Amino acid sequence: METTGSERGYLHERFRLFHTTDQNALKVDWHFHAFDKLVFFRSGHAEYTVESTVYPLKPGDMLTIARGQLHKMQAFSDQPYERFILYLNSEYLASLAPEAGGLNSCFRQARASGRSLLRLDDADRAAVYHLFIRMEKALQDASPYSAALSQALLTELMILVCSAESGQAASHPDAQSDEKIARTLHYIQEHLGENLSCDALAARLHISRSSFQHRFKAATGHSPHAYIRLKRLLLASELLANGEPAIAAGRKSGYTDHSAFCHAFTAQYGVTPSAFRPKQALTGPEE
Repeated sequence: METTGSERGYLHERFRLFHTTDQNALKVDWHFHAFDKLVFFRSGHAEYTVESTVYPLKPGDMLTIARGQLHKMQAFSDQPYERFILYLNSEYLASLAPEAGGLNSCFRQARASGRSLLRLDDADRAAVYHLFIRMEKALQDASPYSAALSQALLTELMILVCSAESGQAASHPDAQSDEKIARTLHYIQEHLGENLSCDALAARLHISRSSFQHRFKAATGHSPHAYIRLKRLLLASELLANGEPAIAAGRKSGYTDHSAFCHAFTAQYGVTPSAFRPKQALTGPEE
């Protein structure tokens, strides 16, 4: 099975849990979400690419994929592929444990560091699996306490994940990436309001423009222009959702021409910036 697209899966609830198993080969092309996502890998032969880094997965691995991060996956048919997937509302997570920076801190760190893989130790791996099973059961229960219990279990899970993330090494030996492109992606994310021409980015890496464009496309599946455009529009959508006026949102996202911003935004989201509202429908699990 192969699916393609850009933005997938819309979340209205605080969180949504999926637990699925596939025997057939599964390939999902580059896409992103407007929410945070956890993937807990139980078994199989699969790999995820998040931004420019490829992660061959081992049973018990956890992926923290922040909203707006491009990713794709492939599972092979030689083994059943089992995983838990959590869609998570970032604002809700931020409201939990605010004294510790919110329980979305692991996603902020994933975006800032370019590191999405958590390789848990045996104790944490068993605890995570137990929490997922209990959460799944609570969400299926008709008890009037099921919602409160599932939210309590989610809180415990996210505390464990955030704590584990803070103790992880800076990188994993299994991760594969073009380090120059990985550094460029980090730079782009931090400087979306500035000049991000191919010439300027290539000069930072001390390589030719053509070499930069080729390596960028190979690592991310997008041309530099398309990637930067997507990231700027994602930033603009977040600013608009937080109440920023359209003109200011466009300017902070790197658009000096407001009409060009409106045209690009409308092409991406189907509405003008001033009419934008975050989508609220929820589709099924998209890897």
